[in-house]
Amino acid sequence: MTLKRTGRRHVLISFRRRWVVELMLYWLLGEEMIRNSIVMSMALIMAGRVCAVTPMPEQMLIDFEQGFDESRMSVDEGRARIVEVNGGFALQLDAAPNKRVKVRLRPESGTWNLKDYVNLAVDFENPGDHEAWFRMLIKDAGTKDDSWYRPNLSHNGWVKPGEIRVFPALLVRHKYKNKAVRPDYMDRFPKMHGLPHAQMLVWFGVDVTQVSEVVISLEPKEVHQTLRIDNLRGSRRASPELLENDPEAFFPFIDVYGQYMHEEWPGKIHSDEDLVKARLAEKKDLAAHPRPMSYNRYGGWKDGPTFKATGHFRVEKIDGKWWFIDPEGKLFWSAGSTSVGRPVMKLDLSLKRHFYDGLPDPSDPVLGVFYSRNGMDYESMSTVLYKKYGDNFKTDADEISLRRMRSWGMNTLGAWSKVAAVQPAELKMPYTWILWVPETLKPVHKLYDPFDPEFEVRLIKAVRYHAETINDPYCIGYFCNNEIHWGEDPQEVVRNILACDDGVHAKQAAIRHIRERGGEPSEPGDEDLLSFYRHLLDTYYRRARSAIKSVAPDKLYLGSRIHDGAMRKEVASAAARHCDVVSINVYEKDLDQFNIRNPRDVPFFPEDKPFIVGEFDFGSLDRGKFFAGIGFAADQRNRGENYVHFMKSGLRNPRCVGAHWFSYVDSATGSRYQDAENANCGLIDSTDSPYPELIEAIRGFAPEMYPYRRDCKLVTE
Repeated sequence: MTLKRTGRRHVLISFRRRWVVELMLYWLLGEEMIRNSIVMSMALIMAGRVCAVTPMPEQMLIDFEQGFDESRMSVDEGRARIVEVNGGFALQLDAAPNKRVKVRLRPESGTWNLKDYVNLAVDFENPGDHEAWFRMLIKDAGTKDDSWYRPNLSHNGWVKPGEIRVFPALLVRHKYKNKAVRPDYMDRFPKMHGLPHAQMLVWFGVDVTQVSEVVISLEPKEVHQTLRIDNLRGSRRASPELLENDPEAFFPFIDVYGQYMHEEWPGKIHSDEDLVKARLAEKKDLAAHPRPMSYNRYGGWKDGPTFKATGHFRVEKIDGKWWFIDPEGKLFWSAGSTSVGRPVMKLDLSLKRHFYDGLPDPSDPVLGVFYSRNGMDYESMSTVLYKKYGDNFKTDADEISLRRMRSWGMNTLGAWSKVAAVQPAELKMPYTWILWVPETLKPVHKLYDPFDPEFEVRLIKAVRYHAETINDPYCIGYFCNNEIHWGEDPQEVVRNILACDDGVHAKQAAIRHIRERGGEPSEPGDEDLLSFYRHLLDTYYRRARSAIKSVAPDKLYLGSRIHDGAMRKEVASAAARHCDVVSINVYEKDLDQFNIRNPRDVPFFPEDKPFIVGEFDFGSLDRGKFFAGIGFAADQRNRGENYVHFMKSGLRNPRCVGAHWFSYVDSATGSRYQDAENANCGLIDSTDSPYPELIEAIRGFAPEMYPYRRDCKLVTE
């Protein structure tokens, strides 16, 4: 069911099309979707250009033509059958209201080797009257279950009524299951989670050399759904031919705008003139799309009920749902992004100078100022912004970030949004502020020893250093640190503390605590160790709250942004006791449940306390990026779909009071300065260009946010 576009009609053509044709059609289909989005003009800059990469023939895995061996398919739930469609055959799933259909598709024998491909593409057709929602799970022999959550490799997708959609499910490569997935040239790309063209190598996903099964599920909705499936195939070349055949000729591979040089895509910037055209096009678009009319000046629900106004943000449970209440007493649900403001993208050139083409000379009278550390560091995005906005690029980039957030319907500047401190009055938005006290307790990464009397002193200084936030009604509250590594084994964490030098305050506290329990610190029991672990957590959150409230009593304490590696039940419980709002960073498909992989941590966070998602995102590899990020999607359209799906899951959760996207801008194509992340995580790319499909979804959902929270059926974890 691959497509050919004729005017505005879609017709069926040959099932076996080469990758380049499929990609060009995909771009054309994308044009219709983004025609009213913020940067349609930018998306059309590349009209008529053809991808320079030599296409790789697709590897057909399954079609449903006559002769298909139905023993390769099993139906776990619901009704699935092979049907004739326009002279061909497809697998049709029919789901009654509130019912699921689930099928398994397997190789004829053995497994599929998809190492050479970026995507496992599938043709989906929706002949019904309602949008169809499917899930797709790609498995290898080591995949333990059918969970849709990490470490498994799954996708969410949606097909509109009457639509035929090519869905390019991303093949996330598990780099530890089979080292054969690591290319021979991997060492040429130090500190990079993703390699050209689009090889995402991480700790989850599948062994792409041994794909054993594809599970497709038509998920329950309140309406009848029908979905046709055909042509499962490996598509798009993963590894560059040039890199394989002549590695030296491959470099440099990143252009002066921070973009991958060896592929083309819609909206790619090729000149300084393109930057200026994009700026002018977006200026018109932002003027045409003001902030949602249902927002008050804080982004609260203007049309909703009014509650007690205190002049500051607070939280309250109303009719079974937790909410922020804004300074005017209006209901507020926080939809935002981290790191809003003028993007800073510093590159470490000490190992990677040969990655980059067209770097200015350090002696350049204008652009040379963006070098530092004797020419070893380079601030690449400042060059782009200077070329786009001119001498006032710093102020202009800050201002347009605020205009974008308002136009897109976001109402909060999340953590690390430096623009929060310099907002013009007419553009001012609510914000959260992140406080940082440096790590001193080595066994717990990112933790300042909470038993050290200096802990509260330093935290008070951190608040006072940003004194303008203390009485600012737009300041929601404070996070304290980020993603503290509380450890996977609580007892082991405490053993490591006991092994520290005698002068470490936490060690002294542990010895006292164990002795008070009647134990012996030299041979502590497991319960003694677990008891001190709880005491450590309680001390940290209690003293952090005390310090913040002593200086800023009207501001909310938002916790430490608990992350996937620290989802211990003891951590969440301690945070719930002391935080006004617990913060959790969640890189999953949704919030319908917390993905707790260790049974010891169940139940996780059962307390009736509001929480905010400090970070989530979805990235894809169809715009010159090599790493999607931990949250991944099939393509740019699917990024937007997953954003809406995630936000709806948060709005359905009675305790969730907000969710913040990470991050405003992509990480650098050759990786961030401090680590190996080179993700498509941004609302905008390295050329300061918003992603049209994602922004269209964000902007389209914003007016629905408050009515959806009011009317939706609540889900508990």
